[in-house]
Amino acid sequence: MNIKLWARWIARIAGIAIVVLFLPFYFGYGNPLPFLNPDYTVHDNAWLTAFPFVFVGLILAWRYPRIGGYMVVLAILAAQTVTFFSGYGLVIPMIIPLLVGFLFVASEMGKA
Repeated sequence: MNIKLWARWIARIAGIAIVVLFLPFYFGYGNPLPFLNPDYTVHDNAWLTAFPFVFVGLILAWRYPRIGGYMVVLAILAAQTVTFFSGYGLVIPMIIPLLVGFLFVASEMGKA
C-alpha cells in the first residue's frame, strides 16, 4: 500500500471520530445557531459558524478528499484568525481537525 492511501484512510478514520465526538458538543451548546443569542461572544460565534463547515467538509472528504479537506482547513483557519485577532488567542484543540484537513489535501497532492 502506498503512503497516499494510508494517509487517506487515517484521515477518514480520524474525520469520522471527530464528527462523532464534536457533534454532541455542537448541539449540546444550547442554541447552535450563531449570532442569535446576544450573550454569545465573538469567539462563540466564530466557532459556531465554522463547525458546520468542518462537519460537512469531513463528511464530504470521504468522496472528494481535496474539496472536503480545503473546507475543513479554510473554516478552521478563518475561525482561528477571528478569535486570535479579537483577543481570545488560539484554540489549541482545533489543531487536530486542522491536521486531518491537511491530511486529506495532502493525500490528493499530485493528482490532476
